Amino acid sequence: MQKQPRLDPRHLPKNRGLLSVVGRLLGFSTEAKSRGGITAEEHAKQLQADPEFMRRKAEQEKALAERKAMLRVAEAPLVEDLARLGFEVESVWFLKNNNPEFRKAIPLLLDHLRRPYPDIIRAGIAQRLAVRATRKIGWRILVEEFRNTGYDHEHVKDSLGAALSGAADNSVIGELIALAKDRSLGKSRIMLLRGIKRSKLPEAGQAIAELADDPELSKEIKSWRKRKTSNHS
Repeated sequence: MQKQPRLDPRHLPKNRGLLSVVGRLLGFSTEAKSRGGITAEEHAKQLQADPEFMRRKAEQEKALAERKAMLRVAEAPLVEDLARLGFEVESVWFLKNNNPEFRKAIPLLLDHLRRPYPDIIRAGIAQRLAVRATRKIGWRILVEEFRNTGYDHEHVKDSLGAALSGAADNSVIGELIALAKDRSLGKSRIMLLRGIKRSKLPEAGQAIAELADDPELSKEIKSWRKRKTSNHS
């Protein structure tokens, strides 16, 4: 089976639809890109004249449509429960977490997070929970799910890391640091770094300095320093 591309929750556009996200998870792309000295429009016309390309494109679009239909059925219990709370959305990926009303959805999302949904749905739930309001009632659940999610579900684990980072405040910074230092948790620890970096506590700064020697985290931390140097040059 072809290895799925790593989906970095930090780089998802805010309004990206479920079908687009499914496409990235499956490694599909039907967008034309510029090639050499020709324009994107010219390149697209060349591709449309290529029977093999059009055949592959049709297969991809069919696979995406089938996948979306399957996910819609799988996600129905969550969508229905959200609707009962007043959140009318096609998918959890369309649920906005930046308004006061979102708080009442947090217990429901924490409940559904622990259900056996397909990875893309669990990842969407986790990313919606990446807000400070989750910390008070959901911190322990997020930690448990992050620890228990295996490397074969890296999209979910990355999203759980983002949720922990977004929910963290100084009251839990020690535990966030401990999770980031636990190498058994793998590369998804990179998602915890922003929560540590955001803290002004001395132990947070010390942790970042120590984690800069971690082979799985060093590149990210060094990139901060490069950007800082660039901004001051």
